[in-house]
Formats: sequence, C-alpha cells, structure tokens
Amino acid sequence: MIRLVDPSVPVAVDRRGLDRQRPDGEPERLDERAAEDRRAGDRRVATGGDLQGAGHRRHRRDHPAPQALGGQHVVDRRLRVGPLPAEIAIAVRGEGFADFVRTVFASLYGELDPVLLADIERRRTLDQDVFSGFWTPLLDWDADTLAAWSRRTTSLPPDVPYLSLHGTDPGGDYADWLADRIPAAVAEQAPKRTHYPHLAQPEWFVSRVHEFFSLDRP
Repeated sequence: MIRLVDPSVPVAVDRRGLDRQRPDGEPERLDERAAEDRRAGDRRVATGGDLQGAGHRRHRRDHPAPQALGGQHVVDRRLRVGPLPAEIAIAVRGEGFADFVRTVFASLYGELDPVLLADIERRRTLDQDVFSGFWTPLLDWDADTLAAWSRRTTSLPPDVPYLSLHGTDPGGDYADWLADRIPAAVAEQAPKRTHYPHLAQPEWFVSRVHEFFSLDRP
C-alpha cells in the first residue's frame, strides 16, 4: 500500500468484505454499497476491487482543495451484471453454500502464486446470511430492474478518468460496453490471469495506476 499511495495521501481506507452489516443488524446489500461509494467527494481517486471488494479513496498532494471526483480505478470489477440463475440462488441460500463458495473462489485464483492463495484462504471468513444478503439484487431482482440500477451506478461525468484492470476475462465487447456508460473509461487485461492481479504483480499494478492518473487531460 505504501508504494501505491506515495506520492498520494490516503484519506479513507475501506476494508469491508462480505462481512459488513447495517446498523440494524441486517446484511449490507450490493446496491447500498455502490450508493455509498458514489458519495465520495473531494479531488479523490476511488479505488476498489470487484463488486464485493474493498477500496480506499485517495487524493493527490497537488490537488488539496475540494473538487470533483478525480478518477476511479477498479480491479477485476465487471460492472455489467445480470440476474443469477435460480440454481445459484438455491446454492447460496441453501445447504450447498460452502461447496458453491469453494468452487467460485477456485475459479478465480488462476495464475496466483500458491503462497498468496494459501494466505487468502487463511484470512477469508464468509457468513452465509451476509453473503446472500449482499447479493440480493443479483439473486432477486429481474433483468430490467437490475439493468436500470447498473446504468445509474455506472454513470460518471465525461471528464472523470476511469481505469478498469482485469485479471479475468470480462468479455470481448466489455470495453465498448463500459465506454458507452463511462466515456473516459479504459479497460485493460493484466499480464497474469487471476482475480487478484494486484497481488500477482504488485510492481506492474502500481506502475500502471500511477501512469494512468499522471497523464495530462483537458
């Protein structure tokens, strides 16, 4: 993290995973997390993982005054979402939850170093109620409702730079789809195939992020 934020100053660190609950004790939902992320202010660069990931917001020392959002970059986050099949909803909310989660995460590791993989496995804790509550929109909403929410969530002003780095394949037309919603968006494939490109090649990752947000823009 030190190499990533220098020469920037971290103004907030959000390490929430799938263990976040609302004050009333109910699991936080995906749409609620997205709405909270969009309320970030100042001249900040918002950075985060996939739709269930954590992020921190930072601002550059050369833009200390409150201004518009300075940019966003995300790691292996596919914003194009649709309703999950009924069999997945059954697995997430039923007795097959543990097997389902193991299968999902195994498919994401890709070329990740086994040592890092073991560390992730050791640290991860998942609560079924929190997990299923967070994914309520994907499990319960119909396609039209989810598409409308996705359109609202992915709308950014045309002057906000947006870097989307992918370690897994987002789909051949994803870059065009993203640019249709976020005009300044750039979608790129990381050299190593894994859901965790920032862990697999941290030096490359940090260099690419700094390079992108150091570009002169109108």
